[in-house]
Amino acid sequence: MLFDTIEILLLSVLAFCLIAQLLFYWVVLAKPYYYLLSVAKNKIRLPSYQPPVSVIICIKNNYYDLAVLLPPILEQDYPEFEVIVVTDGLSDENEETLMQLKRQYENLYATHIPEDTRNVSRKKLGLTLGIKAAKYETFLFMEADGKIRSEKWISLMSRHFRSKTIVLGFSAMEKRKGIASKFRAYDYFFSNLQMISLALFRHPYAGNGRNLGYAKKHFTEQRGFVKHRILQQGEDDLFVNEIANRKNTAVEFSAKSVVIAGINEHYDWKKWKTDRAITSDFYKPGPHALWRFEMLIRCCFGISFIACILLGYPYLQTSDFWAPGIALFCFLGRFFSQLYVINRTASGLHLEKFYLTIPFFDLFQVFVNIYFYIYGLFKRKENYTYKYEKR
Repeated sequence: MLFDTIEILLLSVLAFCLIAQLLFYWVVLAKPYYYLLSVAKNKIRLPSYQPPVSVIICIKNNYYDLAVLLPPILEQDYPEFEVIVVTDGLSDENEETLMQLKRQYENLYATHIPEDTRNVSRKKLGLTLGIKAAKYETFLFMEADGKIRSEKWISLMSRHFRSKTIVLGFSAMEKRKGIASKFRAYDYFFSNLQMISLALFRHPYAGNGRNLGYAKKHFTEQRGFVKHRILQQGEDDLFVNEIANRKNTAVEFSAKSVVIAGINEHYDWKKWKTDRAITSDFYKPGPHALWRFEMLIRCCFGISFIACILLGYPYLQTSDFWAPGIALFCFLGRFFSQLYVINRTASGLHLEKFYLTIPFFDLFQVFVNIYFYIYGLFKRKENYTYKYEKR
């Protein structure tokens, strides 16, 4: 008999996982790439609209050079906008830089978070102060560690406000030297790709505060961040999870609108992963369950592939090669699908590509996500606002 019962079972599991993974990549994760192609071929007509915009940025501590961060935003090619900077503990040097910039740019406004606030997320308080200070009804948000690529960023994001009230932008990391840095860039890219993919399918479930926009009416209707006020996190992903739906959400997905995130250092990336692990349990169940299912299928594929490879050992007969050979064919089919979808999308956004590292990063990401989910369970209480203020 060519295959025994165990081989048939393992190959069946492998085949099922392969089909599921190919659907994930070619149907779901490839959606942003198909969108880029449609825009390039003028099959999608993008709106032209320039409403007045308030750009809100919260800046905490002294790690950022305001002379580098703010001018590219303040000098955007856009008819009517303001930049609101909410500070949380700046150095004297940065305070002086901020005052100089205010004298230079009339559209710059600055405020600060009071030092004696208690029982509240300082990030959410900062955004609330910025929103209340805004004179326009349309907001764009980015982080102090973000870097915009073009003087058209505001224009590209805000054009969708003609018919929508929420705009999700894409954020990515620059790859740096070292395998750990490359993995962090891959992980961040993949996570944002998941978010954008489902949004393009009209199932938005989260947003990234490094590149996000929404109308003031949502903040008013939700009474700010009151629904998740007990958490330090959630000012972007949980807020969007509450307000976004298929009718009110647009995606800005283009190379010039990408915001490069400066969180490639291990500490910043770890905080981002922990924050997402803590807030993920508060998401609406559908989209998040889909990605958990994808991770489960990914695990099953890896286990069944390794089992099939080992099954024929020590490969003494020709029949011993059948199961490993079929498994290797399935692996290569999945790998080339990953290579094509991920790198075509990255190339369309003018980002660095991933090559032979993809299979290793793909497997390692599963264990990393499990680790941060467990880590988040232990850290959850420390991220309640009352606990935070008592530390």
